[in-house]
Amino acid sequence: MTRCLTIISAILALQLFTSSCAAVEDDAYFRTLVAEHYVTPFREGNIDIWIQSFDEDAVALHNRRTIDRGRPAIEAFGKMVQQHFKLGEYEVTVTDIRRSQDWVYTVGSFTTLFVSREDGSTPFGREQGKFLLLWERQEDNSWKIILDMGNSNQ
Repeated sequence: MTRCLTIISAILALQLFTSSCAAVEDDAYFRTLVAEHYVTPFREGNIDIWIQSFDEDAVALHNRRTIDRGRPAIEAFGKMVQQHFKLGEYEVTVTDIRRSQDWVYTVGSFTTLFVSREDGSTPFGREQGKFLLLWERQEDNSWKIILDMGNSNQ
């Protein structure tokens, strides 16, 4: 009986270890999505790459703006930012990842400093805030953002 319990305990421990390793890989995957497909292209002004992270019907909610509904409106926002501002600072840290089978949300903090291309001013100052990206699994098993929300703490 003791040997049987030892074997069962070992199997349960292995299952727990395997599932926790998978969760770490999932977290790393979504951290990479945020970093490589959202943050880096936006920071570098590559809106054509950045916008590919969004679903056609995505919604974006940001400071000082009305709601951007749909990929074309979000793309126009991104192009407007890049046209009028340089990013003196744009740091994003993912602090939490939660998932279900078809949805994942990534939550975190950001720091930005928008520098006017026209006169070098910083109209919003250095801002710190929080964000939420809600990702939805697509039919091809890729992930797209369906909600992008960021608000400064000021």
